Amino acid sequence: MQRFAVLGHPINHSFSPVMHTASFRSIGFDGEYVRLDVPPETLRDALDALAAEGFRGANLTIPHKQLAVPMMDALTPEAERLGAVNTVRFEPDGTFSGHNTDGPGFLAAAKATLGFEPMGKVAVVVGCGGAGRAVAITLAHAGVAQVGLIDIDAARAEALAGEIRAAGLGAEVFPRGRIREADLVAQCSPSGLAVFPEPAVRAGEFAPGQALYDIVIPPGDPITPTMREAAKAGVRAANGVRMLVEQGALSFAFWTGVEADRAAMLRAVEEGLADHE
Repeated sequence: MQRFAVLGHPINHSFSPVMHTASFRSIGFDGEYVRLDVPPETLRDALDALAAEGFRGANLTIPHKQLAVPMMDALTPEAERLGAVNTVRFEPDGTFSGHNTDGPGFLAAAKATLGFEPMGKVAVVVGCGGAGRAVAITLAHAGVAQVGLIDIDAARAEALAGEIRAAGLGAEVFPRGRIREADLVAQCSPSGLAVFPEPAVRAGEFAPGQALYDIVIPPGDPITPTMREAAKAGVRAANGVRMLVEQGALSFAFWTGVEADRAAMLRAVEEGLADHE
């Protein structure tokens, strides 16, 4: 049996074990996937212990993604570009390889749910923290003509814009009035979570013909507050469930070279969310 884990603090909310287990069963893969609550100060010890126990790989979530970077012996271009690791492969020689599937997972999800193709488009990213940073950088490298950045912390948004421009790509801090210019609005702030129940973008800030990808994964109701506002404006929208599935499938392929069953993963997450009101 090949074993995998997701490490975070806290971690009880993670649907990754349910999702991966469904795929394992569907494709006949002899695997086990567990979640482990690991405080940040013990991350290195936890990774060493998993490797010693013969685990094949691990996913990392908050607050470990940046902390893990210097612990890796090798980084993929995605992990190096984003300065964060959400997937660790334990190599046979005892070394750690770090990868990041956040950005590619977002792109795959936006295409699958909204038909979004980045080349030459304008994208606005609302929320420039860890996930938003990954999404903005990935969109810029995927060929969008311009990435507009909006964040409650103006300095953080400006720093990210400068980082993207330093790579020769288009990015600037947008005032909220320019949300209407976007082909795609990527909602990457905590808005819509229980602690931040207000929508990140109001109906009047959208324009007809836009698409919204809200990375929030809502329990119970699949429609997030920002998606509800988008619907009032006639804007197509999707929540973060498909991004979770795509991230997980890409991680599994990085660990094993095997394609996961995305349909089985999607069903498992949607069923879990429906029961998790």
